[in-house]
Amino acid sequence: MSIINSAKEDIFLLTLMHLYYKIEKKLILSKSVFDRKVIVMTKVKKSIKKIIAVIMCVAVIGVMFAGCSSSGEASEITDKTMLIAYTDEVEPFLTKGKDGKLTGFDVDLFKKIYDNVKNDTKNYEFVKVDKDYRVGEDTAYTSKDGTEYIAYTMIGAVQKDTGSVNEDYSFTKDIITNRIITVTKSGNNISDYNDIAGKKLGFVGKNSKAALDKNFAVRDGAKSVKEYPTIKQALADIDGGKIDAVVTDEFSFMPLETASNYQILDGNLGKISYAFMFKKGDWVVDNWNEAIYELKSPDYNDKDEFTPMVEKYFGYNASSFDYVPSNTK
Repeated sequence: MSIINSAKEDIFLLTLMHLYYKIEKKLILSKSVFDRKVIVMTKVKKSIKKIIAVIMCVAVIGVMFAGCSSSGEASEITDKTMLIAYTDEVEPFLTKGKDGKLTGFDVDLFKKIYDNVKNDTKNYEFVKVDKDYRVGEDTAYTSKDGTEYIAYTMIGAVQKDTGSVNEDYSFTKDIITNRIITVTKSGNNISDYNDIAGKKLGFVGKNSKAALDKNFAVRDGAKSVKEYPTIKQALADIDGGKIDAVVTDEFSFMPLETASNYQILDGNLGKISYAFMFKKGDWVVDNWNEAIYELKSPDYNDKDEFTPMVEKYFGYNASSFDYVPSNTK
């Protein structure tokens, strides 16, 4: 292959840049989480991005550069690595295998959206941090040479409107929501929470107990309250007439093959939302929302790639993601 001379390279690249700006004129100049000015292109459909990526690869090969390579998980953490902090490995979000590698919903989701949120990073890495970790402030990883790295993004369960969490952090739209629900046998005489009064009530798990403690009128109005180790045991006692209803979480109940045999009371006693978290006021939040929206919207893909991913890991559509870009409202 002959080497293209410098003049031809310049003409080719100028032509490429003209095409690029003609396709997408609206650019936003914003402050990045790394305190550097970056240019972020918004509202670019994936089909257009793929075309540009192909053209760029051709251009690089034409001038005998190294060629295009996809970004992904980091083999080594550097100042070009995006760190995603988390506090616990909890199925189905994150699971660590015997080989030390993480798998799960969070891993698959981030693989899909990384190219749309990476800014000037080259790769990414999930890092485990303490429960009191402060996003964008505390050290998340220290290299062998003593270099300290901060995570500007965190994912996990967040209970909004509690404590100072909303004052200190910004969040994407809720991605997954686990509601605390009340389940009864279909066809019985319990149609709403008022009907729990005088009935025998069960609950499963610490989140359900916390919800009942918060909604003490429901708890105290029941004839009796019994804790169960599993939802299947509680449902067996509903079938046997030993209790009338059970408080549990959707993650435990909805994937059951027998779920259709029961009814869920309207409303809920609480919910736990899962979202990406950032330092308060971080400008990238909408960028991340749009990345997930593009994954979910058939307008950007041939099909919805987000919902099947949710159903794969949770056994039902546990997504509560309702972000809509301002230009489509």
